[in-house]
Formats: sequence, C-alpha cells, structure tokens
Amino acid sequence: MRHSIVASLALATWLLAGATPAAATEAPAQEYSVATFGLRGGFDSNPMNYLGGPSSGFINQSATWDYLRGSDKEGYAIAIATNNTVYESREVDPATALGITFRHATSLADNLLLRSSISAVHEQTWSRRNDQLLWRERIDYDIGQWRLFTSVDTKVTTLNERNIFALGSFLPYPESFVTLSVLPGILYRLSFGEIGVSLTASRNIFRFETDYLGLRRNNDRFQPNLFASATFFGMRVEGSLSYARVTFPARDFDDLQRLLYTAKASIPLDMFRLPIDKLTLELSSARTLEDTTLPFSVINVSTLSDAKLVAKLNTNNTLAVFARRKNDEYVGLGARAVTTTLGAEYSYAFDGGLTAILAGSWRYTQETGNVPVSSFNVQLGLSKRIEFTRTAATTAAPQATAAAPTATR
Repeated sequence: MRHSIVASLALATWLLAGATPAAATEAPAQEYSVATFGLRGGFDSNPMNYLGGPSSGFINQSATWDYLRGSDKEGYAIAIATNNTVYESREVDPATALGITFRHATSLADNLLLRSSISAVHEQTWSRRNDQLLWRERIDYDIGQWRLFTSVDTKVTTLNERNIFALGSFLPYPESFVTLSVLPGILYRLSFGEIGVSLTASRNIFRFETDYLGLRRNNDRFQPNLFASATFFGMRVEGSLSYARVTFPARDFDDLQRLLYTAKASIPLDMFRLPIDKLTLELSSARTLEDTTLPFSVINVSTLSDAKLVAKLNTNNTLAVFARRKNDEYVGLGARAVTTTLGAEYSYAFDGGLTAILAGSWRYTQETGNVPVSSFNVQLGLSKRIEFTRTAATTAAPQATAAAPTATR
C-alpha cells in the first residue's frame, strides 16, 4: 500500500491549489521575493511502516522560492519548491518532492479578471511515483457583492505504486491519464467573509484502454459544492461540503457516491491570559478523492484530520504540539490504511532569518492484512529565510495575488 510523506502531500497541495481573495478591492502594486533553505538530520525507527522494516538515520534538504509581482488584477507569481530525504539504510529509497508553479492575473475590464496557472509536480517515495502537469484558466466576473467564476482544467497524471501483482515492486509501466474538468460557480461577499456554490464536472481518460488486469478505468465525476469562509472574534474559519458521484462507463468498477468536505479553523486563545506572546489552536479536516493504481481500485477516499496548538512563548521561542490522523480507503479493494501521529516541534529564531528546530513524533500504522506497527521519528535542523526584494505601498505582507483557484471555488 501507499505510504505518503506529509511533506510531499503538503508540497503538491500548495503548488496545485491557490487562494481566492475575499476582498474585492485591488491590492497596490508590489514586488516580493523570498527564499527559504532547510537542512535537517535525524532518525526514524521504521520509515517504511511495516513489521520488521529497517530503522535508519536520514538527512532532509528543502528549499522554496516565491516571487510575486503586481497586484490582484495585474500580476504574476512564481513558486518553486523541493524537498528531498536521503536515508542511511540501503533498503529505503530516497523520498523526493519537486514542484514549480507559474500564475498570472490579467484584468480584461474593471470587473472582469482572467487568472492562468501552470503547475508541474514530481513526487517519489519507496512506494509511490507520481508526476502531474496542470494547466488552469479561470475567469472572474464581479457584480457588486456577487462574483461569477468559471475555471477549466487540463491535468496529465502519471502514477505508479508498489503492487502485489508485481511481486511487491512497481508496475512495469505506470498508469497515465488525462483529466478534463470545468468548474462554474458563484459567491457572495459579506462584511465578515463569503459564501458560494460551485459545480465540478470532470472526465478521466486513461492512455491505455485496459489496465494490467484487463479492467477499464475511465471514469466521469460530478460534484456540486457549497463553500464558505468567515472571520469573527479574531477567528478565521472556512469549509466546504460536496456530494461526489463517480461513474464508470465500462462498468468494470462499481459507481461511487460519497460525501466530501473540507474544514479549517484558526482560533486565538488569548482569553486564557497566559504569560506568553500568543497561543493559537489550528484545526483542519478534509475528505477527498485521490487516484490509485492498486488492483481492483481506482479511487482512494482519503480523510486527513489535524489539530495543532502553537505557543509563541516570546520573540524567539515557539513550541507546537500536534495530532494527526490519516485514513485511506481503497474503494473496490476492501483495503484500508490508517496512520495516527502525535508530535511536538520546538523552534528558536535567531536574528537574520535563521531558525533552529528540534522535533519528535510517534506514529501508529494499521493496514489491512498487516500487523499494526508503531514507530518514532526525531530530528534536528536549521532553516534560513532570505528576502531578496520587497516593495509595496503598505507594510503588510502581500497576498498570493496571482493565485489559481481552489478545487471548489
């Protein structure tokens, strides 16, 4: 089964998704260029998460670069990210995540905006190889407090996962497919947030008519969606609720109907009046449909829930504790993988953008047909943040002015 690395998932999500600005006013022209570099070393008692798996030391290298120029209605953004983990054990393959995104916003009229984005992502772990190329075009039309929008996506995916029919190795050739989708919607802006509805219709067309078992995987997806976001009493909340229906024209797989959702909240806990600078509770949960190449399964219904308590003790010291649970249900295969993680991270910020990090976590992995496994991870590292250029009419940090739309709005 698949064992995704959290950093890889976060990278892919960040690059393929964007932010829809809640404000209707145009931000001032600005230029912003920031790079971060990180190096961590540590030990993982079982990075492959199976009984008898090897323990290993590791080194993790990461780097990002974000460049923004322009405003909400006229501008472009470039984002580049890389994350690479090399293990001391020869039995564990390196884990790599690479990505690049280009976004551009063009004002066609005072109330008509065109947003374009192109993204490329590569992810590889010991059990999964995934490459995606996404081209997205979106048009926003504002009428007072209302916004009409439509986006059209073309995505090319190449996916390969370790498989029992390949004797536990990768398939001799990956599954490649094209996803064509359209997403029309409407939202209404309120003084404290926004609310809206959208509808996603997509078709997945595989390169080969049948897979390695002779099954036809082409499928169509239909997903109405309700979304909202709000800020009140210092809290920021946002979420969406949708009903997804997946049909397989060839009838080689059963049709799927599932309720999906996203939820996120950032709650300041200043009311406790603790002797620290800031205390924040961050909560998130999402149930989404992911693709898989496992036998007799096309879709993985993935549910990820996360809770984090962040205590900014003072200007330099920050402590975070977190709990995370990921549930992967491989529809049609009758298999499930559940990973529960508990951990803490302490960071100390030096002058000049340098930060030292000490982190540790414990995780418990349960998979259908396998003995549950518990393992731990400890790491120590440094990160460096460099601002190359920054010019703006205000001192506030710029928003993602040329961001692509999210999957629901």
